[in-house]
Amino acid sequence: MADHEHDEEATFGMALGFRTVEEAGHLFLVEAEIAPYVDEPEELGVTLVFHPLEGLDPTAESDELDWPAWPVDIDDDLQRSGGPIAAQFQAIVRQLHGLTTDQLLGYLQVARADAEG
Repeated sequence: MADHEHDEEATFGMALGFRTVEEAGHLFLVEAEIAPYVDEPEELGVTLVFHPLEGLDPTAESDELDWPAWPVDIDDDLQRSGGPIAAQFQAIVRQLHGLTTDQLLGYLQVARADAEG
């Protein structure tokens, strides 16, 4: 489980590294962070995070690792089902599984533009 701080309150969720994509010869790990909304704890939201894999040393000490992360919220692109958290999680994971490489590359472009601008 991941622990994310929001406005001095702890929010617990899960981060899943679920796919890699390639753009212009560079590989990226696509991670999905799934957690309750801070202001709506009964609803889950999703942020995709793209990590470039080029130059990454998997043997480096964790405190030495400066791994770039480009996030993009995709909540508006998901079909919301409501209901129990476990059912929402399953619905979200199924939608993430169905994302095409082209869709992921589109999200990567948005995430990169947000990080640079």
